[in-house]
Amino acid sequence: MSRKPHDDTKTFSAKFWGARGSMAATSEETQKYGGNTACVELTCGTHTLIFDAGSGLRQLGDDIVGNHARLDARGMERPPLHLFFTHCHYDHISGLPFFAPFYDEKTTVHVYSGHLEGPDRTMRMMQDYMSAPFFPVGPEVFRAQIVPHDFEPGDVLTPERGVRISTLSLDHHNGCVGYRIDYDGRSFCYITDTTHTEGEHDMRIVEFCKGTQYMVYDATYTDSEFDRFRDFGHSTWQEGMRLAQMAKAERYCLFHHRPSRSDNALDAIVDEARETFPATDAAYEGMVVQI
Repeated sequence: MSRKPHDDTKTFSAKFWGARGSMAATSEETQKYGGNTACVELTCGTHTLIFDAGSGLRQLGDDIVGNHARLDARGMERPPLHLFFTHCHYDHISGLPFFAPFYDEKTTVHVYSGHLEGPDRTMRMMQDYMSAPFFPVGPEVFRAQIVPHDFEPGDVLTPERGVRISTLSLDHHNGCVGYRIDYDGRSFCYITDTTHTEGEHDMRIVEFCKGTQYMVYDATYTDSEFDRFRDFGHSTWQEGMRLAQMAKAERYCLFHHRPSRSDNALDAIVDEARETFPATDAAYEGMVVQI
């Protein structure tokens, strides 16, 4: 929990705008946890960090525009936004063209990626996704000041004073990056779209997440399902729990829910997980966590 909730400079929280994986899945059976794909907003003091641009990004963008209007009315400066990509599979990038702040010339958005190779990889990723015949317009329609940042997995990023972001290459098709955000003596780990080998543990992830207050992990499958999907690039909630225990994480969060996983099924998984690791959550749209 925030040690000084009355002091905005000490706020460290996460809000989930999309927690589904692989594709959006909205139905009567997914209303509790939501159907939008990966998008997580971190608030570090007055700074806004966004991780992934899945379909949940659209609603986050609308919320940010409303906040900008309030800041403008009070004559206050808008802080820049920071958008970090784990990778560019469709479920993590589909909200990109619909992010309202991109169309506001008064907004600055720093965009980061480290999963591709070659020069200008971050802008190239955006341009390739928003190109014919897959999308009718390109990023040239954006009016915001967009500042791209290319990095290599393993680099440490410092987007704002007091915010330290470590990066890790994950085991996923076409490359993927995990993030650890350290702020004000606390940390949040975002480890999604990674797989594992049965009977083996990725000790890189354990070391990366050691002692973290909150660990988000790719819980697409169950151990009993894994044999059928071992080559799909995703992991299980049980493996995530084992890694969280080894890392001595304070809290563990299931993320990247399988599209076919119903609310009732997720409830049952959470109940089972809490029998072993009581401080377990399953991410749902609108969930806010104080780190």
